[in-house]
Amino acid sequence: MTHGRAGRWGVALAALLACNSGEPMPPELQRLRLPTGALLTPESEWLMVTNSNLDQHEDASTLVAIDLKRLDAALQATPLLPGARLTAANPCRSTGDGDVAPRECEAQWFLARRHALRLPSGAGNIALDRPSGADGPLRLLIPSSIAQAVTWVDVVPADGGLNFKCGQVGEGDCDSDHVLEYLDNRPDAAHLPADPARIFVGDGGFRYAYLPHLKGVKDGDSAITLIALDAEYGPKITDIETGFYRSDPINSNTLAGGFAVAQRACDPADPPADTRGCTRPLLYTTHRFWPGVRMFSVFAGRDTIIPGDDDPLVGVNPTQSADRPFMADLKFEDPETGERLLVVHTTPPALSLVDTRLDDDKQPVNRQIATVALCRNPNVLAIDRPAVGERLALVSCYSDDQVAVVGLGAFQVIATIEVDDGPNELVIDDLRRRLYVVNTLASTVDIVELERLSPDFLRVVARVGLKDD
Repeated sequence: MTHGRAGRWGVALAALLACNSGEPMPPELQRLRLPTGALLTPESEWLMVTNSNLDQHEDASTLVAIDLKRLDAALQATPLLPGARLTAANPCRSTGDGDVAPRECEAQWFLARRHALRLPSGAGNIALDRPSGADGPLRLLIPSSIAQAVTWVDVVPADGGLNFKCGQVGEGDCDSDHVLEYLDNRPDAAHLPADPARIFVGDGGFRYAYLPHLKGVKDGDSAITLIALDAEYGPKITDIETGFYRSDPINSNTLAGGFAVAQRACDPADPPADTRGCTRPLLYTTHRFWPGVRMFSVFAGRDTIIPGDDDPLVGVNPTQSADRPFMADLKFEDPETGERLLVVHTTPPALSLVDTRLDDDKQPVNRQIATVALCRNPNVLAIDRPAVGERLALVSCYSDDQVAVVGLGAFQVIATIEVDDGPNELVIDDLRRRLYVVNTLASTVDIVELERLSPDFLRVVARVGLKDD
């Protein structure tokens, strides 16, 4: 969830909290409610979604799975008329006249209780790990901002679907072995810092997950957490590096934190100097309240973080930027080469292209070579890499209820897609050529067409969840 949107989210949250009297209710397991994170299974059969419970109206977050094969069948059938009652046999209806009107589908008919799980409150994005290699089973890591925890969940194939395993009994909570809260997983050690942001699982043989923490009250409180993925009894918190992120440059020592992490590819024939011949990862992370990124690495033998340099990427306008987040998501355009880094600026709203090629000293130049303005409060980034045609950067703009589409050839905004209320996570389904947009405030998932030959290209064609829910 983003910070800095004081408008409709604040009003909506206040209203929800006002209704939350007495003990919180158990969450429903066949519903989308304040969803934040999503992840597509490798076979593109399921879209897993976290329901955040950010208003704490219920006693837990949930992890649910949308059955995409069932959704495909429903979208291929003739939809009911607008306003018609939806059933398991007819789960979708049109939202207007004509063939171009998007369809809306009731979420419960694509969510099964046996494919759901309770999580600590404040569940965020979902990171995928393959502990046994690319062909092995799936493992999910999910941070929870309210509970200050990271839950790891194994995904086990089952007849007719998939099962989530985390030591739970029935529909109960995950057991303590699957919920990471303390350094070295010891209750007498340091607790996971507040406000975990987006968790990222590294690659290139480096078996770590990285978790920035979104907000501290000053430099010394800002932190990033390192999780070793191959510890003896499962994932283990091995380092909490405090004082890691820089604070707001306008109101010094007011806010400091990080948002996201990306890993640069390493060529053993031309390795960056700080990787020691590609035996250490080279990572970038965005400061949340300082306008730039920071590089860092990991001392693999000790499972600890090695802090690196900061690089500013955008100027500051004090009259417009005070007490607002500056930076958000980042990803490499081509993860195989690691030469072009895309970085989202929340304030002012923009997307930058950063050249990370190596100089004569084998250090990344980190030169900002292009910037394009976006809609308001952009945060989460996805990159569409089609087999044919221009690559696209897609950025969710939380305040404007839009997704900005940037063509990475000319580096220009080519479209702005109107979506539902509070767009957050973006997931690309390359098999179906779709973009899934998780709308936190609306409690829906929009489906955007990515097939360039389709007349519906870059248009919302369907929605899971009803606007009136």
